[in-house]
Amino acid sequence: MTDSIHIFIYLTGPGWYILKEHGFLEKHCRHQFPIRSQLGCSHAALLTTLTGKAPSEHGHFSSYYFHNKVTLMETARRLYRKLLGEKSGYFGTYSTPMRNLKYFASSGHPDACDLSPGCFAPLTSIIDMVHEKKLAHSIIGGKTGSPVQALKNVRNQLQDKALNFAFIEINEMDELLHSTPHDFYKIDKKLRYYEQHIEKIISTGMEVSSDFNLTVFSGHGMTFAPQRINIRKKIEALGMNYGRDYYAVYDPTMAFFWFKSKFAKSIIIDRLQELRHCRILTESEKKEYGIDFPDRRYGETMVLVEPGFQICPNDVLSRLPAGMHGYVPDHPDSLGACLSTLPMYPGPVQVRDFFNIMTKFVAGCKQG
Repeated sequence: MTDSIHIFIYLTGPGWYILKEHGFLEKHCRHQFPIRSQLGCSHAALLTTLTGKAPSEHGHFSSYYFHNKVTLMETARRLYRKLLGEKSGYFGTYSTPMRNLKYFASSGHPDACDLSPGCFAPLTSIIDMVHEKKLAHSIIGGKTGSPVQALKNVRNQLQDKALNFAFIEINEMDELLHSTPHDFYKIDKKLRYYEQHIEKIISTGMEVSSDFNLTVFSGHGMTFAPQRINIRKKIEALGMNYGRDYYAVYDPTMAFFWFKSKFAKSIIIDRLQELRHCRILTESEKKEYGIDFPDRRYGETMVLVEPGFQICPNDVLSRLPAGMHGYVPDHPDSLGACLSTLPMYPGPVQVRDFFNIMTKFVAGCKQG
């Protein structure tokens, strides 16, 4: 094992302002940077972190993508699973809406996979690089058990001098912040709990290596979102025929449309442009946010609502939480964070920079 050790912890949920408000790890991770979030669901930011690629490159962005070449057998399977009440994805609370069974597929959530080498093929991930370098490592996804136990296991590995690289995903706080985004006591209690275990890791790491560092990543923040906007009702009132004139998917913060005719496209876009508290993303914005999918799998037209609003009803959640993310990346409540013991000049500014930080460390390690 080389003397260099770097532990990376990926927090889903608490962004820049929450972590700063609570002074999270400020005594140890003195190099702190606000991060422009990745537009999309949480798993879009996670994959951008692990691969360094935008959603348009790694393919994960929202809840469902257009996939109309579904066999009759596959449609029957989806219907069977739906009738059984099987759920998947976001908090395990949704399945493909009945009207979309034939046309859309769930994009899936990578935190449910084992984060093994080749998991994101054909893309090369930091996981592949660590395995190729044969570094002593621990890579722990958010669905693999208790995050505190994961932190304890990493500390034990450090004590045994059997670790160079660790990536630990902690998504426990995401649910807490969705439910109670302004409960200072609950949020502080959870952060202090994590902080205690992370401080023990830092202490142990510094004892076993003269070149130890720890970095905390956050891919996005959380916004208090009590307001509702019913985009679906406005569109259905136009009298267009769903499946013949257009298709649509409604997420909590975005709506996606595909059109079967120029007439339907013109009518629907005109109506969308009249709506308050939301706007159609321009092609340049899609490119800027890394969501300009060549095959339009996530919509020909994308609508983004203002921070503080949620689309209701939507195709993801039957009961809307108090907090939500997935708004414009530069909004203060959307900002992610990077907190590190390691000086970084220049500092990271966007989520894909997380990948660069990790690859720089791996590249500097000797072959295991």
